[in-house]
Amino acid sequence: MQLPEGFSEQMQAQLGGEWPAFLEALNAPPPVSIRINPYKALPLGENFDGVKWNSDGFYLPKRPVFTLDPTFHAGAYYVQEASSMFVGEAVRQLVSHQAPLRVLDLCAAPGGKSTLLLSSLPPNSLVLANEVIRSRYQSLRHNLAKWGYPNACSSMHDSRDFGTLEGFFGLILVDAPCSGEGLFRKNPAATGEWSVANVQLCAGRQKRILADAARLLAPGGILLFCTCTYNRQENEGNAAWLADTFGLEPEPLGLKAGWGIASAGLGYQFYPHRVRGEGFYLAAFRKNGGAFYKGPRLRALVPEGYQPLPAKLRKEMEQWVDMPGQLEFFQDAGGNVIAFPSELREPAAQLSHALSRFQAGAELGQFKRNGFVPEPALALSILAANNIPRVELEREAALLYLKKEPFVTKEIPDGWAMVTHQGLGLGWIKGLKNRINNYFPKEWRIRMEVKDIG
Repeated sequence: MQLPEGFSEQMQAQLGGEWPAFLEALNAPPPVSIRINPYKALPLGENFDGVKWNSDGFYLPKRPVFTLDPTFHAGAYYVQEASSMFVGEAVRQLVSHQAPLRVLDLCAAPGGKSTLLLSSLPPNSLVLANEVIRSRYQSLRHNLAKWGYPNACSSMHDSRDFGTLEGFFGLILVDAPCSGEGLFRKNPAATGEWSVANVQLCAGRQKRILADAARLLAPGGILLFCTCTYNRQENEGNAAWLADTFGLEPEPLGLKAGWGIASAGLGYQFYPHRVRGEGFYLAAFRKNGGAFYKGPRLRALVPEGYQPLPAKLRKEMEQWVDMPGQLEFFQDAGGNVIAFPSELREPAAQLSHALSRFQAGAELGQFKRNGFVPEPALALSILAANNIPRVELEREAALLYLKKEPFVTKEIPDGWAMVTHQGLGLGWIKGLKNRINNYFPKEWRIRMEVKDIG
C-alpha cells in the first residue's frame, strides 16, 4: 500500500519501534466481523472466533457475499468492524442498567453503532439516531428498520439544531467525522484524500460538534467520543480540549491485557498490528453538575404531526403486534401508524416538538379502504405478532423474493402473509386467487443478476 509521506512520518513518530509491525498489518487482508442481533440471532453453525470485547461479535473466516444471505436482509446481524464494537463495552462498564436512558447517537449513519447501542442499553431506553446528510439518513433508516427495535427514533439535523434540548440526554455518542486513517487497509483509495490540511479541518469540525453535544448532557451523563483515525490532533488533542473546555470528567475503562488496546491520552487507541481490527479511538467522559432538561410543558404527550390511533383501530392492531398493552400507537397526516413503548411517550413527544425532522418508533402500516396494509418495517420488527400468517422460503426462493422476481412457494396464502427465511421476517406478500403480489420495497431490492444467485 502506498501511504502519504506525511502520514508515514506521523505514524513513525507515534509508534516508534512498532512502525514495521503496523506497516505489515496494513498490507495484510482486513478481518471480517459481524455482530449478531440478540433478538434475531441464528446459530452460526461453526466455531467462529469471538470479538474479545463484545460477546455478540464474531469473525468470519472469509468475506462472503452478504447481499446473497437472506438473514442479512432480515437483520439477523450487522456487518461491523470489530474495533468499533468497543463502544458496547464502554456502555457496559459506564452505564447503570437499572433504569432506561435517553440516548443520542449524533453522527449515526449508516447505523452500526446505533444498533449496537440498542442491543447494549437497558430495556426501553430511547435511542435517537441522527444524521444530517439526507442520502446517508435513508441508509440509517433502513438499518434501524432491519434491526427491528421499537425504541429507536431518528432525526436529520445538524448538531446546532439540538440547542433547545440542553440537559436532555443521559448518554451521547459522537462518532465524529474524521480523516479516516484507521480505514486505509479496508479502503486503500482513501489514502489519496489524506492531507495535513484535511486532518486540521476534521479536528476543527469535531470541536464544533463536541461542543454542541456537551451541552446536551444531563448531570451525571456520559459522552463517548470516537473516531476511526490515529493522529493525536483529532484524538488525544480533542479529548483533552473537551475535558478542559467543558469540565467533563474523563472516565477510565477496564481493559484486559489480552485485548491489545493501547492507552492514548484520555482515551484508548486500536492499532491493526495489536488487535484483530482496524484503527479506532474512544474516550469517555462524565458530566458532573449542570442542569437537567427543562422543556415546555406539553398539553398532550403526542408526537408533533401525529394523532392518537382511534380505539377501534387500536383494537385491530392487536392481531398484528405483540405486547400491544405496552405500546402507544399514533397516526401521521398520511395515515401511517407508528408504535413505540409507552414508557417513551413523554420523551418522544418532547423530541418531536424540538426537532422538525424527527421520526419515532416502529412503522407498522396504514388503514385503507380494504383493511390494514402492513409496512415492510413491521415484518422486520421484533413487535410482529406470532399469529401472523407466514410463508417460509428456502434461500433461492427468498433471494428471488428480495429481487422482486417470480419465486415458487408451496401454497398461495389467502391475503397478507409475512415472508420468512429460517423463521426471520423479510417482508410481505399478498395472495389473490392464483397469484401472489410481492410487496418488498423497490428501493431495498437486490440488484444482482439471477445468475449470481447460487
